[in-house]
Amino acid sequence: MSILTTNFKKSALFMTVLLLLVSLVLPSVSAEQGGKNNKTDVVVNTGRLVENIDEDWTFYKGYQSEDENFSATNFNDRSWQQINLPHTWNVEDGIDLGEYYQGDGWYRKELTIPNSYKDKEVFLQFEAANKEAEVFVNGKSVHTNIGGYLAFTVDISDYVNYGEKNIVAVRVNNEVKDSAPLSGDFTFFGGIYRSVNLIVTDKTHIDVEDDGSTGVYVTIPNDKSIEKKAEVNLAVPVKVSSDDAKSKSNSIEVRAEIKDAEGKVRSRTELKIDGKKLKSAEVSGDRAEFTGALKVNNPHLWNGTKDPYQYIVEVTVTRKGKVIDQVNEKVGFRYFSVDPDKGFILNGEIYPLHGVNIHQDRKGFGNAVPNEVRAEDFELIKEIGANTLRVSHYPHSQYVYDKADEMGLVVWAEIPLVNFMTRTEEFSSNAEKQLTEMIKQNYNHPSIVTWGLQNEFGGRGYYTPDNSGSREEQYAAATELIKRLATKAEELDPNRPTTHAIQGNSSRDPEYKEILDRHVAWNENAGVDIASFNTYFGWYYNKAGDLAQYLDTLHEENPNVPLGISEYGGGANPYQHDVIDEDFITNWNKEEKLSSRGPIQPEEYQNYLHESAWSIISERPWLWATHVWNMFDFGVSGKNEASTPGINTKGLVSHDRQTKKDAFYFYKAQWNKEDQFVHITSSRFSEREESTTPVKVYSNLEDVTLTVNGIDYGKGTVQQPGVFVWDGVELNESGNEVMATAEKEDGTKVTDTVTSWEVIQ
Repeated sequence: MSILTTNFKKSALFMTVLLLLVSLVLPSVSAEQGGKNNKTDVVVNTGRLVENIDEDWTFYKGYQSEDENFSATNFNDRSWQQINLPHTWNVEDGIDLGEYYQGDGWYRKELTIPNSYKDKEVFLQFEAANKEAEVFVNGKSVHTNIGGYLAFTVDISDYVNYGEKNIVAVRVNNEVKDSAPLSGDFTFFGGIYRSVNLIVTDKTHIDVEDDGSTGVYVTIPNDKSIEKKAEVNLAVPVKVSSDDAKSKSNSIEVRAEIKDAEGKVRSRTELKIDGKKLKSAEVSGDRAEFTGALKVNNPHLWNGTKDPYQYIVEVTVTRKGKVIDQVNEKVGFRYFSVDPDKGFILNGEIYPLHGVNIHQDRKGFGNAVPNEVRAEDFELIKEIGANTLRVSHYPHSQYVYDKADEMGLVVWAEIPLVNFMTRTEEFSSNAEKQLTEMIKQNYNHPSIVTWGLQNEFGGRGYYTPDNSGSREEQYAAATELIKRLATKAEELDPNRPTTHAIQGNSSRDPEYKEILDRHVAWNENAGVDIASFNTYFGWYYNKAGDLAQYLDTLHEENPNVPLGISEYGGGANPYQHDVIDEDFITNWNKEEKLSSRGPIQPEEYQNYLHESAWSIISERPWLWATHVWNMFDFGVSGKNEASTPGINTKGLVSHDRQTKKDAFYFYKAQWNKEDQFVHITSSRFSEREESTTPVKVYSNLEDVTLTVNGIDYGKGTVQQPGVFVWDGVELNESGNEVMATAEKEDGTKVTDTVTSWEVIQ
């Protein structure tokens, strides 16, 4: 599924472009950073116009003084920066040591709205702006949205001057205020960092203001019965003009059909209001919900990465037989369950979920990453062989969920309730609003299987930033909020379970065990269905191998709750190296053990953590899903670890996506059996103190041999599947050639060679 603009970008049912509606003047301007998203030409799809207006904005970073009016039509913005969207003002300071700018940023754009739109409805659709956005049209405040990661649509019909130029101004603020998130180990990049679209519809149209969604909700039973016959239920809220609502001979009809990927119509029906056509139904106000069912026999199932097959549901509104609006949604037929002992089950078969977490930012772009650049992320996710994504810690763009649908990735989507809350109704209402918007905007995605309600909420033992009130009062308020969210999720979407990411550092002392138990209790007393844990054994606490007993104890104590791992791993600077001994003491400081928050994070230790964790995970098939933290390094302004200021280094790939760390290849060896390879670890460890060294290779082939300076060291010892080791390998002071070789079934060979290793005396 996708939001409105993307529907028309991707639909195979494009109508002829009506040149009469090409009326917006959109000169091209260079973006401040990262370029722009793939643009949609003016596309009129049976009565609706959707125009991308990312180009030609002006921008000012700062607050408006008392004697200024940045939204006024006569305000002179010639000194402002010329930019294109997507845009953020934190590209540089969002990933450095100091504080990053959190405050107001102002955007302005000139729009010409033709007279021909007077009898239409005109909207601005923002795919996201972080974190508070106030929209002005010709100097008047039209709408304020609070929440930085979801789409919102603004009706500007009554505020524009038709046949004239209009000024759209947007004040965006990324300060921490009384809404989620209040904190987080990630930068709150400010700005209009996703696309903006102009939408023009007939006065009677599929509701474009329904919590930012497309207005088409397709419910497919989560049941084995769909293998033979699937009854697809549709709900479509329609805004009905007063003329159409009052007309006794009303000829408004809403019809739906579902087509397979080859374009063949599999089913069609007319949608009605409580079983009646509009002219005979009771309609309150200007909005009516049309419902109906489509029956599809023997549907082709969406079956994860093996076969992510999708259908298209087309909903059309007509007046006297003439199409006045249409929305197309992609859907997938699948059924799934989560079992405490068997894990995740897709279409009746056990389907182990192993994958990664992702944040949305990238070096040089902040979170304003164009789709054509973000595409590289999914190429890397495909290469590593992941089959699940936890899209954290907030809703991502529709492009992300669309790609997951297309690739067959099973998705955990979540709202940004991270660490803390305030005990105000405003905060709780806004959290519920963000959950509602996330579910409604993403309702049709077959990839999404669970709604995440919180991440490490109260993980420090308290729930408000200032720790106000007793711990018991705070926990009661937090429990009430979680219960409220779980209830809302069940109401909106009973076919998907809810989950949460619990801070899992319980084994450090008894207090943390009590905190963990309180949060696991939400699976019984607050209605949360699944539990997962952020576990960093061997990194922030304990030994890496202690993860095994920890998981077994959780499983034993909570036999009826499906359990998983939402985060695990550790940081690495790929240009810091060491030969890690059994006590994990680095050669840089013999007096102290490796510090997870210190300046040294050798790549070899990250390798060890993932090797250890995966050996434990792979032996516990009851884990419903496991997600590495993180696929990519990401921005955290003010952080300073591993000599990489402003970056969380736990990614398997660098922040600029140019360096795949060794651990990337470890998981590729476990998960990707198609792209056969060998990879010599520590290849960047060019200056070594010892002439005798161990060598480790990752590969998804059965046997690997090693040759060093012409000496054959034979087949490597299998440490664990995909990991081959040799001890006592001799190096020259310089001029070393280290070559790992493996043979495919067809007799062809794959190799990896390193020539940069030297011994420094």
